[in-house]
Amino acid sequence: MGKNILICPLNWGLGHATRCVPIIKGLLELGQNPIIAADKAPLSFLQKEFPDLEIIKLPGFDPIYSKRDTQVFKLLTSIPTALKDFKREHHDVEAIVKDHNIDVVISDNRFGCWSKNAHSVFITHQLHIQTPSFFKWTYPIINQMSRSYINQYDELWIPDIEQEPSLSGILSHPADTKVKASYIGMLSRFSIDTQEDEKDIDYLVILSGPEPQRTILENIIIKQAPDVEGRIVILRAKPNQNDHPYNIPENVTFFNHADDDFFVELVRKSKKIICRGGYSSLMDLISLNRNAFLVPTPGQTEQEYLAKYLTEKGLFNSCKQKQFSLKNVNIPNADINNYFNNKNFFVKDFLEKWLSNN
Repeated sequence: MGKNILICPLNWGLGHATRCVPIIKGLLELGQNPIIAADKAPLSFLQKEFPDLEIIKLPGFDPIYSKRDTQVFKLLTSIPTALKDFKREHHDVEAIVKDHNIDVVISDNRFGCWSKNAHSVFITHQLHIQTPSFFKWTYPIINQMSRSYINQYDELWIPDIEQEPSLSGILSHPADTKVKASYIGMLSRFSIDTQEDEKDIDYLVILSGPEPQRTILENIIIKQAPDVEGRIVILRAKPNQNDHPYNIPENVTFFNHADDDFFVELVRKSKKIICRGGYSSLMDLISLNRNAFLVPTPGQTEQEYLAKYLTEKGLFNSCKQKQFSLKNVNIPNADINNYFNNKNFFVKDFLEKWLSNN
């Protein structure tokens, strides 16, 4: 009999849900019984990915992002609500653990999804949360608060490799926590891909992340589209919607969602890829051996750090959203597949060892 394992991805965009896919698939292949607890777009996405699995609606903290280039004030004012929501989701998880005889809870960056009555695992690549330079004084406060929640868990899984070259850089190195920490390798729902297709898409834009910034970038692309030649395809990251924007330029095609096979096809056929540079998106692109132009969400310090870090390494290019121009998008010619060794994506090997010891 396999273990009942509750998977709880954060509901801020799709990234945390997509990187749970290889974990869920690995657990299924190893004879375990994953149960998904999610909300909003991640719930819709995982329902489509795993229609035969039990899925529980589990509301979580829903941050309000600013239209400005900094999110600090919005996030600081939302802390009381966040703390209340973390407490509520912990209470909800305890009820699910009891009602569904859960053996293990795996929380992808959801601070409240741990249990006193089940082995609890926290997944994050942000052990050292970055803060804007003018708010450096908040760094120890924010990270101490984060660690206080991580310390409620029995284990910490870091989706990266311990040695260099790493993908997350200082975000998850070193793993200086009280909780047992394991670098589990990179997570992608895609298999390592080296196939080449004829490239008939000039720009593939992969949108992601919270509103209103997701829509702001989408509108920038729509406004600039008539000024460039070539076909533009926009993936909107809206798996639970069917509507499209009005007044779409002739050279733009929209898809609210793409299943795995179609996503890979689009990536293969695209000359230039533009995306936010969220951590999960980067892992997916690396597994597909593709570079991209990164436009980090304004004020989201994790994405801003990764864009700068990877641009300095010559693996990706990037710019700030307010400086973005489709005409100036250029992609480096670096061999990304060689830089990040493909063997770092085999999470099933880690899961097999972990299950044998638990």
